[in-house]
Amino acid sequence: MQPKTADWPVIDNVIAPLAAWWRRRSIARENLEGLSAFSPAEMDRIAQDVGLSSSDLWSLAAHSPEDAELLDRRLAAVGLDPTALAQSAPAELRDMERLCTLCASKARCSFDLAGGPRDAAWRKYCPNEAAITQLAHDRAPVSHP
Repeated sequence: MQPKTADWPVIDNVIAPLAAWWRRRSIARENLEGLSAFSPAEMDRIAQDVGLSSSDLWSLAAHSPEDAELLDRRLAAVGLDPTALAQSAPAELRDMERLCTLCASKARCSFDLAGGPRDAAWRKYCPNEAAITQLAHDRAPVSHP
């Protein structure tokens, strides 16, 4: 019988987060290497095709797709389904993912989501606050008298 990882706090508290960090950095490194193969003109065209500036494309490439994971948790906390949004509002979701990926408040957001996802403190620092509020309002059930 193998021991549970809870019996090995070093794995849970040190090795697992380090491995996750390394995986994210490896993905980002691969992304940047892939983009560096393109000429500046090609980069401009690719960026324009996805609705970004070249500098935004480079900034996003320096991150892992997991860097927008907090957005899914935030959306769920306000009653929005990220999968449904991908179908009904793909452009808005893509913009929110970009902002979340580049956000400098990830640690605070993660802490707030873990402690009290319904606490309104996130509204003060989240770059997606207005979009999330609007989407939640648009999808709120309408009550009829």
